[in-house]
Amino acid sequence: MTAAEIQRHLLACFPSDAFVVGGAVRDRLLGRTTLDLDIVVPYDPEKAAGKLAARLKGRAFPLHVDLGIFRVVAGELHVDIARQQGKDLAADLDRRDLSVNALAVPLAAWGDRAWKKQVIDRHAGLADLTKKRLVPVSKTAFREDPLRLLRTFRIGAELGFSIPPDTTRLIASQRKLAARPAAERVREEFLRAFATTRAYPALVSMEKSGVLDVLFPPSATLRRTAPDYYGAGGVLKHTLDSVKFFEEIVETLASWFPKHHKKIRAYLAEPITGHPRLAHCKWALLLHDIGKPKTAKMLDGRLRFFEHEHVGADMVARLSERYRWSSEETTRYARLVRNHMRPGNLATHPEVTDKAVNRFFRDLEDDGISMLLVSLADHLTYLNAAQRRRRDSAHERVTIDMVNQYYSERKKILPERILTGHDVMKAFGLPPSPIIGKLLVEAHEAQVDGLVKNVKQALAFLKPRASQLAAEFTAAMKKVVKP
Repeated sequence: MTAAEIQRHLLACFPSDAFVVGGAVRDRLLGRTTLDLDIVVPYDPEKAAGKLAARLKGRAFPLHVDLGIFRVVAGELHVDIARQQGKDLAADLDRRDLSVNALAVPLAAWGDRAWKKQVIDRHAGLADLTKKRLVPVSKTAFREDPLRLLRTFRIGAELGFSIPPDTTRLIASQRKLAARPAAERVREEFLRAFATTRAYPALVSMEKSGVLDVLFPPSATLRRTAPDYYGAGGVLKHTLDSVKFFEEIVETLASWFPKHHKKIRAYLAEPITGHPRLAHCKWALLLHDIGKPKTAKMLDGRLRFFEHEHVGADMVARLSERYRWSSEETTRYARLVRNHMRPGNLATHPEVTDKAVNRFFRDLEDDGISMLLVSLADHLTYLNAAQRRRRDSAHERVTIDMVNQYYSERKKILPERILTGHDVMKAFGLPPSPIIGKLLVEAHEAQVDGLVKNVKQALAFLKPRASQLAAEFTAAMKKVVKP
C-alpha cells in the first residue's frame, strides 16, 4: 500500500480535527521510514478505528479503554487512535513526554508536499530535533508516567540522540519512580533499547543517572565487587564494557567472519518473543556475571570467582518474575549465563576436537552462535587495545573456528542421528528410562568421531555399554525399593 493510498483511507475516516502526533511526525522529519502512526481526535475514537480497519481490511482492538486508545493493524501498518487528552490539542501536547514527541500535523495536511510548514511545535521540539537531544516537555513529565524515565534512554538509543545535563539531573532526582511501571512494560523498553546498535551508551547513561540501580538491582552489588581488579565500577564496568564490545563485534561482523557474516546477521535478526535475537544476547551479557559478588574469594593472593556462572544462572530464574520474562526467555538467559565460560575453557586446550564442538552446539541448541559471540565480547574486555587489534588470542581463534565449523561443516559436527530411542529399546530390550538418552548421546558422539556410519554399526558400538548401564540402573532401582 502506497503512502498516497494510506492517506486517502485516513482522510475518509477522520474529520478535519484529527492530527498526526508524536513519533510519526518526529521520524518523518528525521527522514526515517515509519508505518506506525499516532492520531489524536477530540472524540471517542472507537467508531473511527472500526471504519479504518474495514477500509484497510485490517482489524481494530482497544489498547487502553480508560484512555480511549484503539489500534488498527493492517499488514505492517499500525495506526493508534487516541482521544485527545485535555480541552484541546495544545493541552494534549503539553502532557507528552519529550519535546521531540510533542509535535503535531493536521491529518488533512499529512499527505501534502508542504506538510512541514504546518507542524505544530509548542515546546521547541524542532530545535531539539536539529540538535539531536532529548528534553522533557515539563519537569512533571516523568512523574506523570515514570516509564518515561526508561523510554528516554530507549529513544536515545534508537535515534542516537544525547540526553543533556539538565535532563540527566531531572532523571536522577526522580530515579526512584522507575520502580513503579509494570514489569512487562519495563521488559519491553529494555528489549527495544537492546535491539539497537547503541545499547551500551544507553546503559552507561542509565548507570550515571542511578536509574539502572532501580531497574536492575544487581548493578549496585556488581559495582562494589572487585574494583581493584576491574577498576572503578568493578564488575559492573566490566559488564557494561562487554555490551560495548558485543555491539562492536556485530558492527564489524564481516571482518571477524568474512565467509559467514551475512548468515550471522540474519541469525541475530531472528525474532524471539517479538524481539531480535540480538536484543536477548545483550540481556545475557547484562546478566552473565551476576554470580560474581556471591562467589568472590581471595585465594593465594588472587581474586577468584569459582562457579559464578552456575550461581548466576540460578539467580536468573529468580529475576524472571521481576521482569515477567517468558519461560523461553528465562531458560535462554540462564543457559547463556551458565555456559558463558565454555568457549574460553575450550580455548585452553591444545586442540578442540570435533566431539567437543559437537557437545557445545548440542548443549546450546539454537543459542550456540549467540554463546560464542557473547563469550567473545566478554573476553575482549580483558584485552588491551593493541591485543584487540591483533585478534590472535586463543579464545578469538577458537571462536572464529567454531563459527566457521558450524556454518561450513555442520553435517560433520552435528550429523543427523542414526538411531532413535525406539531403535535402542527394541535392540536391547530396554524400557523407557534415562538410559536411552545416554545411549543416544554416546551413539551420536561416535558418529562425530567417525566410529559408526550406519544403524548396524551404531548398535554394535552400544551393545556393551547398554548392558553396563542396564545393570547399573537395575541395581539403583533395587536400592530405591528396598524395604
